[in-house]
Amino acid sequence: MEVEQVGASWTLVVGKRRIGFRHDGSGVVRMQNPQPGLQSGSTGGGWIPVETSWIAGPALCWNSVCAQGDIPLD
Repeated sequence: MEVEQVGASWTLVVGKRRIGFRHDGSGVVRMQNPQPGLQSGSTGGGWIPVETSWIAGPALCWNSVCAQGDIPLD
């Protein structure tokens, strides 16, 4: 996880994929998930609103993308 601005802008790095997240404080989190097969560093795909949830583990999920470990939220 790369945090640009705590609670507002972060990226999950999974292998060569970079999945971007943005939160503007309104309660809506948006995710930009690169399309499989794009070259490394290419963003592709648009920003979509995602549902945030906690699951057992514990893990924090945004739609079907989940992260475990130390997650700086604020």
